[in-house]
Formats: sequence, C-alpha cells, structure tokens
Amino acid sequence: MKIFALILAGGQGSRMGGVDKGLVQWHNKALIDHVIEKIRPQVSHIAISANRNLESYAQRSAHVFSDARQWQHYGPLAALCTAANDLQIATADWLLIVSCDMPRLPENLVSQFETIAKRTPLCNAFYVETPARPHYSVMFIRPQILQSTVPYLYSGMRSIRGWLQQQRARVVSFPHEQDFISYNTENDLAQPL
Repeated sequence: MKIFALILAGGQGSRMGGVDKGLVQWHNKALIDHVIEKIRPQVSHIAISANRNLESYAQRSAHVFSDARQWQHYGPLAALCTAANDLQIATADWLLIVSCDMPRLPENLVSQFETIAKRTPLCNAFYVETPARPHYSVMFIRPQILQSTVPYLYSGMRSIRGWLQQQRARVVSFPHEQDFISYNTENDLAQPL
C-alpha cells in the first residue's frame, strides 16, 4: 500500500506568541524534525503544509505547499482543502495527517491504523483516541475524501472533528496520551526528551 504523510505546519502559533511552531527548537532540533524522524520510517512520502518560512520547510521535503488564497486563516481545514487538489497526494492509498508540534508520535502509528483499516474496509477515515481524549488532528484517511472538505468549509463549518464525524470516521485506540501531546507553550518545551 502506498502511504503518504501530510504534516500540518501552517498555524499561526498564537499560543507561542506568533512563532512558526514547526521550527521552534526542542532539544536542539526543530519540532517538525522530531515529527519527521518519527514518521519517515512509516510512510513512503512526506508533504508539508506551511504558510511561512517555506524555504526552511523545503529543506525537509520537496513537497511543500501553502493554503490556497481562498482558504487562508481557516485553520487546519484550509490545508485539507488545498491538499484536495494536490495531484501527488491523490496517488496515495492512504494519507497520514499529523501536526508539526507532536514530537513524540509512536513508531507503530501507521501499522495500528493499517490494522484497523484492513478490518473495516468500508471506512475511509480514522483518528486517534487515548484513554484521556480523542486527537482529531492525527488521522489516517483515503485521499479521495479530501474533496468533501471544500463544501464542508463553504457551509460555514470549521472543525476537523465535525468533518471526521461527517465521514463516519472510526476511532483507533492508543494507550499513551504523552505520545500525542501538542507542544503549544514555553512550558511544554521544557519537557525532557
């Protein structure tokens, strides 16, 4: 199976004073570099959605794109709407979507998603849940369903959770909440490796 990844790095970093979160250093490496290190062995291609510092992101992947003008400032759904028209992403069987600020993603992320996807062949979307809570921003989807983000956003809806519910997404359970923590504040960055 052809499994690609899309890393969402287009946020405004408002909880960190407007910095580009993907490039914030944690233990001498940008947060996105930790994410790439975790997912690279699990996928055959990595794309990055970013809205600034494109040259820096292009050093990490040749496949970098910004939100289309009409979707700018609509949050993570803007990246999904833009990805819906990406010809390279469309060639994948499955697309892993993760945020650039989750440096502890598990090494079995894709294999767990794949196992559940094989058991439920009619389902086109899955997301992570830990004993603590759901993590809607970590998902495993068939790229063809990205087209549905456009009418969803046009209808005034903005949440990834709502879109996933519309897709009848299924939960995939993971045991450790710490694997999916988003690093959003200076306190988060003080965490040990």
